[in-house]
Amino acid sequence: MKRRLFFRPKLMDVLAEGYSRAQLRTDVFSGIMVGLMAIPLAIGFGIASVPNGTASPVSPATIGLTTAILAGFIISAFGGSRVQIGGPTGAFIPIVAGIVYAHGMTCLWMATLMAGVLLIVMGALKAGAFSRYIPLPVVVGFTSGIAVIIGIQQIQPMLGLNISGGLPPETLEKIKALAANIHHLSPLTAVFSVACLAGIFLVPDRWRPRVTVLVAATLVANLSGWTQTPADSGLATIGSTFGKISGGAFIDAIPSGLPRLVKWDISWELVREAIPSAMIIAFLGAVESILSAMATDKMIKDRHNSDQELVAQGLANCVVPWFGGLPATGAIARSSTNVQSGGRTPVSGIVHAVCLLVVMLVASEWVAYIPMCVLAAILLHVAFKMFEGHHFNALRKVTHSELLIAVVTFLLTVCVDLNVGVGFGLAVAAVTLILRLKEITIMRPISAGSSLAAERPDDAPLTMAPEILQFRFEGILFYAVSDDFTSQLERAIKQRPRTRVVILRVERMLALDFEGLVLLEDTYNTLRAQGIHLVLCNAQPHPTRMMFKHGFLKKLGLENLCGDMDNALQRAQTILAATH
Repeated sequence: MKRRLFFRPKLMDVLAEGYSRAQLRTDVFSGIMVGLMAIPLAIGFGIASVPNGTASPVSPATIGLTTAILAGFIISAFGGSRVQIGGPTGAFIPIVAGIVYAHGMTCLWMATLMAGVLLIVMGALKAGAFSRYIPLPVVVGFTSGIAVIIGIQQIQPMLGLNISGGLPPETLEKIKALAANIHHLSPLTAVFSVACLAGIFLVPDRWRPRVTVLVAATLVANLSGWTQTPADSGLATIGSTFGKISGGAFIDAIPSGLPRLVKWDISWELVREAIPSAMIIAFLGAVESILSAMATDKMIKDRHNSDQELVAQGLANCVVPWFGGLPATGAIARSSTNVQSGGRTPVSGIVHAVCLLVVMLVASEWVAYIPMCVLAAILLHVAFKMFEGHHFNALRKVTHSELLIAVVTFLLTVCVDLNVGVGFGLAVAAVTLILRLKEITIMRPISAGSSLAAERPDDAPLTMAPEILQFRFEGILFYAVSDDFTSQLERAIKQRPRTRVVILRVERMLALDFEGLVLLEDTYNTLRAQGIHLVLCNAQPHPTRMMFKHGFLKKLGLENLCGDMDNALQRAQTILAATH
């Protein structure tokens, strides 16, 4: 049998299968389409992630483009999906903005690097599948909360508000600041923003509305001279916001040329400061990339390699900090666009990265003329698409408990903190799962006349002596049901004081944990002290293996482990005969 390499990017499989010229043409076309879509998103994500006034050796627009170029290439070249497009995403905006606001760019880069190492370790330990076990209500609440945070952040540039010191990081404080400065709005900017939003929502999808509106709105704004006026009365652009005017042109907003290395020092204090941020970046990066890969798998009828995908995400996040970049992951919207445009191999993702690099090399001067309100309208559309309203509606119709998890996760994410929202959501989801497992667990004694007393092919009745008690357990024997198990068994024995043999029927015991094993051992010891013998009937493979490893079967005695009720009753009769 041919042994599979641990590190095997999907690109290797594609090339091994044979790569045709026709597929190359399709992938190149798709890569260019996704690249055009990614230009405003990458720039917008970079600008939205770095609060105004932040000291940084790289401009925010350049940060976004650099991340999209480097991460996009690495994730496509070394990832485990055929069509994954990597880069900065909207989900990271509030996280990154919070880190930068509180700790600065150096802490962000350290956290991103550490998150990259964590992702590589997760992939090496084959932990990719665990990302799929996060409950959907938690993902829905978290994603929708991030969408609202992104949307609120776009109000300032869409209305042309000049807020001294920029927006605060807390969402509620943002709303207060926006309300307090609403009278300073720029009518021209507000009208232009509404027009851009209308265009994005009304232009047919086949015309790539974000790209179409970006190009059209930028041309109209500049040809009309609205970008040449002061920012408080005209339209602020990337160049006027992050660069300076020299010779009638914007400079230094987006430096041209290849991505440049950024020097920053690593210290133990910086590492300790970045640990919490690194964990949330790694968690969110893993979840979003796996969700994106799973969504595109359904579209192209393929199956990605989760572990390889995590390794690629880790490599990307280990590289981008040294070029001043942002955390990166798989982008669901761009990956879906890649599929819809005909991309079927990682080559399309590589072409997308090259397309962005060409823009940075030869078109950076033109990009500086893009109005900020246009990027804000595009990001507001991204936030609208991110909001999981249909899932909230579906949860409302099906299950109120999971709806509550989604709503509370959403509210905590928006009003308190991202980490609190996710942590609470996971904790409540875990408790809900425990309660449901407890609900499907059944423990009760079985009377001689019950239909459950005998489950034999011929349905022949079984004669049971009054000294024999049948007790049935169905479900999972774990820590949440241990008290109920003990109390119900004690109550049944108290009602049958002549009991000398307890037949514990476990044919429907699906599994048990360590506490379940300890409980069985304690039950055996307690019954033994009362002169009562324990007989297990029809244990399933998993519980049997666990009991054997724990040593409980040795204490119980294999003669007291019976395969069916006939043998269990015979064993009980033998015990009774020996004790009389």
